[in-house]
Amino acid sequence: MPLPIQLSYRGHAVDIDGAQTLGQLRQRIEQQHGIPARRQKLLYRGLLAADHAPVAALVPAGAKIVLMGTPHAELAALQAHTARRQHGRANHAKYQAAAADVIRTATPGAEYGFGELRALDIAHRRGDAQRMLARLAGDEGVRQVMSRHRFAVGELRELHPDQRAILGYNRNRGQVVALRLRTDDLAGFRDYAGVRR
Repeated sequence: MPLPIQLSYRGHAVDIDGAQTLGQLRQRIEQQHGIPARRQKLLYRGLLAADHAPVAALVPAGAKIVLMGTPHAELAALQAHTARRQHGRANHAKYQAAAADVIRTATPGAEYGFGELRALDIAHRRGDAQRMLARLAGDEGVRQVMSRHRFAVGELRELHPDQRAILGYNRNRGQVVALRLRTDDLAGFRDYAGVRR
């Protein structure tokens, strides 16, 4: 008894009927695996293309035909994923363009540095808070970093201690930077080195 012809797909081999034509084999593959006939590549020492010929006439007994192809469902999922990625890239490009406009906006009073300094409108030690902001804005290390990275901040302001979850924030990529200077009870100030960091 001759050895059966096998079809190998994704590491699995199954016996096939050598009497069926290559076209019939393609239809069976489409039904079982969901790979459309036009996207199937059947290989045995090259591409098998004669759909009208019996498989046994094209391939000797005991040989293995290799199937290459992607099921329709997998291809549709891949195309949907690609479309989502392209949509995300387009949105990212729009964001980058908008962000670039924000960065190029001129900052009043400084090319690289801080434009305006604003302490909280709290009567208790407002002058000390204003001086700490001025000290931060004039700090040589801060100025060098801002100059090296071309950072321009429109307004450096004091963050109210009621916002306890954060120590500061940066709004609109440097339009406003707020830092928490005071302690929770508003009686004193946080350590300068901690605020600067």
